[in-house]
Amino acid sequence: DPYHGHEETAKLCARFITHLFACPDSPPRSIAVPPALSPPLAKFIAYALHRTRLDVSVTFAALYLLQRLKVRLPNARGSSGHRLFISAFVIACKVLCDDTYLNKSWSIVGQGMFALREINQMEREMCSYLEWQLNIEPSALKEFEQQVR
Repeated sequence: DPYHGHEETAKLCARFITHLFACPDSPPRSIAVPPALSPPLAKFIAYALHRTRLDVSVTFAALYLLQRLKVRLPNARGSSGHRLFISAFVIACKVLCDDTYLNKSWSIVGQGMFALREINQMEREMCSYLEWQLNIEPSALKEFEQQVR
């Protein structure tokens, strides 16, 4: 199964991100990453969900943070939904989970598309763009998830 049992959620996330930021389903071409290692966004997300085994609330918290980013920067467009998702997913995990992954592990979750230094930079930039407003009220998250679904 190329979606590791997460097809519905992964495709939902991919549609949300590509629509919100008008970004392509495939990542931009990179000299560092062969095209074979650059899966479509939904499969990239599915692998991240499979590999981390995090609660679905973390996934929707990541989307919530991306929506918050879009509200703060309405003209923002994304060159890579993969970057947007992994950045928001890292932050959502760190905000919601007591025991979280090291950023080195996130580069594995990112299927080698991003070096540790890039993961660190993407996390810092996302936090900065969000002006460190990273908390999400549980009731707001629940309502958001229902709306997205």
